Amino acid sequence: MEIKFFDAGCGDAIHIRFLGDDGLYHNILIDGGSESEDIYTNSIRKEIEKIVQRSEIIDLWIITHIDDDHIGGILRLINDETIFSQLDISKTKVWYNYSQWDYDTGIRNTNLKSVRQGIKLREFLSKHAHLNEFITDELGVIDFWGARITLLSPDSEKLKKMIIKWKREEIKIVKKKSAEKKAGKKNDYKTKLEDFNLELFKEDNSEENGSSIAFILTFNGSNFLFLADSHPSVISRALKNLGYLPGEKKIELAYMQVSHHGSKFNTSDLLLDLINCGHFIVSADGLNKNNLPNKETLVRIIRHNSKRNLQFHITQKNRVTTSIFDVDGKIENVSILYPEAQNNYLTFNL
Repeated sequence: MEIKFFDAGCGDAIHIRFLGDDGLYHNILIDGGSESEDIYTNSIRKEIEKIVQRSEIIDLWIITHIDDDHIGGILRLINDETIFSQLDISKTKVWYNYSQWDYDTGIRNTNLKSVRQGIKLREFLSKHAHLNEFITDELGVIDFWGARITLLSPDSEKLKKMIIKWKREEIKIVKKKSAEKKAGKKNDYKTKLEDFNLELFKEDNSEENGSSIAFILTFNGSNFLFLADSHPSVISRALKNLGYLPGEKKIELAYMQVSHHGSKFNTSDLLLDLINCGHFIVSADGLNKNNLPNKETLVRIIRHNSKRNLQFHITQKNRVTTSIFDVDGKIENVSILYPEAQNNYLTFNL
């Protein structure tokens, strides 16, 4: 199994390709990155070209939640007749927790977001693909030709809150001031590792992020935790329901995607107490208005793993992401890896 995390700025665009127990190759896509032309052209579009050239199909497309850094590239694809006309999605299963109420997906001609795009995506998928509604942890474990997906998020309560918000904002979303660009904040990269106070943790309260589809992918006896922008309390509860215990019986992970691009609001001590992992993947560029990844998150992970070697895999190498630990000098048990110069993606194998 080959897993690619594309450089999608501060967004998610992931391709999973594997040889199934039926002797055929299968493709799973997760999200599609933002609407940025460069991101779309250099990531999800190129991968779909390869799928078409191999005469394969997209077996499953997981749209984790409605935020433009996850869904914009999918909407660009729908309008990209050159490549889309060659792609048969009639056999594609789509996991997408949508509402019958209209909602913004992030494609915009101005700073204001467009409700019409949400309608377009919902109606397009319902007509052209096998659209599954209400994907929650209650579905448990699903087998895809030998690749097992164990759903952890959202739970029914988080999904309900998201749908209520969609209804509440159906009319006013185009007018709301929060759609305007916010001033960027300073990042926390100048704070030394030992100076972070991690005693207090405040969890993300976004309904959209809380509705993220998150899961464990198990293949060839190894586990890969995909977290999208999920809330750590939901993931922790789901892991405990599977029988894992903090500090006692941890889930063994080959890799873990750090939730919400490394936001300090989405990785808790409790979650880290439930996992045993040395490889953490962060889909971020450091150049976004929220300065993700937050160094605080990486420090929290380091403190939980002081006796083991850690690797942080960051999807974009630039002057910002290479400066995260400059103030600390070399940290003996920590290394940071980026895409190779000729690629715009990180590759992992199970």
